[in-house]
Amino acid sequence: MKRERYEKRLFRIFAQAGYAPAQILTVSTEEMVEIPGITVPNIRTVLCLQKKLVGKHSTIRRALWMEEFLRATESAGQSHG
Repeated sequence: MKRERYEKRLFRIFAQAGYAPAQILTVSTEEMVEIPGITVPNIRTVLCLQKKLVGKHSTIRRALWMEEFLRATESAGQSHG
């Protein structure tokens, strides 16, 4: 439950800064530090997520992570709509 709130907050911070949920995977560290309300733990979380999704050698594992990420972005988008 706590994790869900954290993820929703992270998506909200990025949405308020004008980023689509999928852009979390491509935003640079330099861009993140300019986002109002973002914290160092938020930046670390995004970097970890980017590394897990982009840095994995296993395409099956990457596909599973991407599936989970897309589900989370869809649910975050529905709560904002």
